[in-house]
Amino acid sequence: MNATKSTVTEPLLIDWLAAQFGFDRLAERLPGNIASPYLYLWTFLFLDAGIINIYLHFYTEADHVFIDQPYVFVAPIGLLLAAAGIRYFATGYATAIDSLPLKDSFTGSTESKQFISLRSKMVVYAIAVAGMYLFTFFVVGIDNIVAAEGQLSLLNYLLIWQLGYLPFIIEFGMLYFGIHILLPRRIAKADISMFFYATRNMGGFAPIGQLLKYSYYFFTAGLLLYFILVYGPVLFSFGGTVAVTPGLIEAALFSTAWIGGVGSITYSMWTIHRVMAAEKAERIDEIEAEMEDTIDNPYDINNSSVDMEQLEDIRQRRQEIRDTRVYPASFTMWSQIVMSVLLPQALNLTIQAAG
Repeated sequence: MNATKSTVTEPLLIDWLAAQFGFDRLAERLPGNIASPYLYLWTFLFLDAGIINIYLHFYTEADHVFIDQPYVFVAPIGLLLAAAGIRYFATGYATAIDSLPLKDSFTGSTESKQFISLRSKMVVYAIAVAGMYLFTFFVVGIDNIVAAEGQLSLLNYLLIWQLGYLPFIIEFGMLYFGIHILLPRRIAKADISMFFYATRNMGGFAPIGQLLKYSYYFFTAGLLLYFILVYGPVLFSFGGTVAVTPGLIEAALFSTAWIGGVGSITYSMWTIHRVMAAEKAERIDEIEAEMEDTIDNPYDINNSSVDMEQLEDIRQRRQEIRDTRVYPASFTMWSQIVMSVLLPQALNLTIQAAG
């Protein structure tokens, strides 16, 4: 498979932007099958760390940011993680929808696999860009930036952050929201069936469970990187230097993000559970009604007439339904999710207590 071309049905903002600047054509010419959004992001990371921050080193006579503040290295890692997460979200969504035992009205068209339109992403992105420019011009001030960091640093404030980094953050957030909020709601409204003979006893919902789990892992990884970025002065204070522990605002933002993540995985799993439980209960009612129809005088045990072969077949089908879980997750998956839920806040509380 050629990774230079999008293999997903979800229209990606980062694919669109990379194509506007010719990175799709560049990716086709380069060896290694590198997807164009990765080339796009690496270009801006190089401009930021490889050119502008070296310029700032000579202009301000300060060390390079990675030397002066080594914890900042998690920022490019986070952006690359966002890029990888976006690709996984989009392909994982399409794969999960294709594997679900849903009616054709849900999966019959390419558009049905696009749960957030490119136009919606562009609108949110444009609003965020406008907000950043307003903040830069009217709060930070162009003259203040030039005086403190030099003219070349304006590229960061006016170009790199808005054009290079923000699209990945916006799209990651919107796709994560789509997977954990929009997708479960859409499944709940669909005319759904379950595959009760599925080997994992999840009624064919195992791919959905995997998508929810791994998307939450991406979110947790991003939250942990944010934790390192915020608490870096404490975590990387060496040589007896005293670092100031981030205050209430930083802790509140971290806790808010953590609560949002916990709420998202709780909502998505619970919504899918309700769909599965309702379908399971409905099918059991149908099976038991069928069982009653096969018996003459079903309420008179002494005079009833039973086709035992047919009855045994019905009982086996009923048992298959009963054995099917009503959550798209195994015990191991639940334990992994619980650990990923508890870890970020445990680290946050530990640092706050130590400070």
